[in-house]
Amino acid sequence: MQALSLHDAIFTTRAMRHLKSDPVPREDLEYLVEAATMAPSAGNLQMWEFIIVTSPKRRQKLASLHREIGYQYIHEEILADPNTEADRRRVYTKAMHNVEHLDEAPAIIVICLTMSCPDDAGVASGMFGSVYPAAQNLLLAARSRGLGGVIITLGTDYAPIAPVDNPPISEILNIPDHIKTVAMIPVGYPKGNWGKPWRRPWQDCTHWEHWAD
Repeated sequence: MQALSLHDAIFTTRAMRHLKSDPVPREDLEYLVEAATMAPSAGNLQMWEFIIVTSPKRRQKLASLHREIGYQYIHEEILADPNTEADRRRVYTKAMHNVEHLDEAPAIIVICLTMSCPDDAGVASGMFGSVYPAAQNLLLAARSRGLGGVIITLGTDYAPIAPVDNPPISEILNIPDHIKTVAMIPVGYPKGNWGKPWRRPWQDCTHWEHWAD
């Protein structure tokens, strides 16, 4: 495989929800997690833990949990609301694919924090801020190996809705109480093509020296 430049990796890595069911080599999954651990973290505490799930039975359980919460939150509360703005509706319509097809991904990587989130907002922001650079590293590494993925938070410990009919992720994966789940990333070979994602122009969100309207 031709080496991918850092520029191309950054500018063409996007959410890949439509994944083939072909298995991903173990060494590639290990590489993704190693790349994730190279990310910076607050105080270099490295408070992350990663669970690589390839078992069909466990993936199906995670998918069932995500499906329950996804239909309740995305379908019933957002898409069914006639007042939902068009842009938001478009984003969540795409997210419904994960709700319905999560178990088709050959691997799901669950990212955890090694301590519960404190009430202090400053400390909490540092903890969460340490997880997402790791998640981005993981996605960039996936891109370099011809793999795709997307960050999912519904069903995790800090999501707005708790499951009723399905066990939580912690029970499915036997996670101890002091470990908190914050994201799931399904990983696989994408069915679609990479390309530059739509983003607000950087000029629209950049200010020089001080805030300017």
